Amino acid sequence: MMENMKKILTPKRVLSLIIFILVLIFGFQNMGSVKLSIIFFSLDIPLLILIFAIYIIGVFTGWAVKRSDVKKIVDNAQDETRKELKELQEQLKNK
Repeated sequence: MMENMKKILTPKRVLSLIIFILVLIFGFQNMGSVKLSIIFFSLDIPLLILIFAIYIIGVFTGWAVKRSDVKKIVDNAQDETRKELKELQEQLKNK
């Protein structure tokens, strides 16, 4: 039983849950209406809905840009830097 709880309650999930609860608290403390203007039109919506919509967009964006994709970009940049460093070291030796 304890083993299953450890698998379910990973640090990443606990942090995500805490952030979600904080967003909920923040959202429900801001129930007023705001005017949202987008290009050619504007509308009055509750701030609560705007906060949740932006949160959902952020979650979706974070999900879309997976950590593995970022890791690939960093690994490629490191490989290129190592190659350039070796080339520079060889140039210095030849002088």
